Amino acid sequence: MNDETQVARDRAEIAQLIKRQFRSLCWDETSPPDLRALNAAYVEGANLFASARPARGQSARAFGERMAGLRDDGTIPVFEEKGVGLHIWVAGKVAVAMAGCEMHENRSEITEDISAFLLVKNPDGWAIASQAWDILPSIARAFAATGLSADRFEI
Repeated sequence: MNDETQVARDRAEIAQLIKRQFRSLCWDETSPPDLRALNAAYVEGANLFASARPARGQSARAFGERMAGLRDDGTIPVFEEKGVGLHIWVAGKVAVAMAGCEMHENRSEITEDISAFLLVKNPDGWAIASQAWDILPSIARAFAATGLSADRFEI
């Protein structure tokens, strides 16, 4: 297999991993978030950095439990993520990805955010080593400012 073929396979695997991670955090009144799938996306000890500043790392497990709590206490009974722009750079067994996402809360409020992923390739496949995100006024403008597209992708 040549390098281009391997990179294409790695990019496809990473795209599926990121989509599963986003999908795991979609829920409604009858279906809870899939915390098992969320936690499986990350290496043990991975740090996640939400948009609040100053930045403070948290585990995938703690983040997932907090999000599930928002559903369970009625704060956000419905949460859906929709992909907007996914760009992946692979170099050997490390990769970086930027993924835009619309967050639809309670079927009315829409917020846009950008996630930066640091990924590593383990013997059993790709995993997220760290993730940080921020809320943006427009994913499309942020990507366009660096010459990237914000094409929609299925989660």
